[in-house]
Amino acid sequence: MTVLVRFMQSGAFHAGDFKSLDLDKISNLKIARQRNTCELLAATPENPQPNTPYMIARRDKEYELQAILQDLQQLKTEKTDVIYEITDTEAHRVTK
Repeated sequence: MTVLVRFMQSGAFHAGDFKSLDLDKISNLKIARQRNTCELLAATPENPQPNTPYMIARRDKEYELQAILQDLQQLKTEKTDVIYEITDTEAHRVTK
């Protein structure tokens, strides 16, 4: 059983590229509040820079990120192979 979290990368070099992380390998998920937006950050042992977690979602409203966080916590108990795709506007399950 594998749950992959697929998201669009941000930054100058990888903007628009999709990256997938195994949900079991994500050691920490947290919401960071910025001035006008909130970000869902994921820390994994395979981060290229240990002090910089992956930003897997950015939304204007924190409750949208809390809904994504709840979905990811429910997917940890999933028995089938699933891809959870996060885009700029939505987040949804895609079966493999």
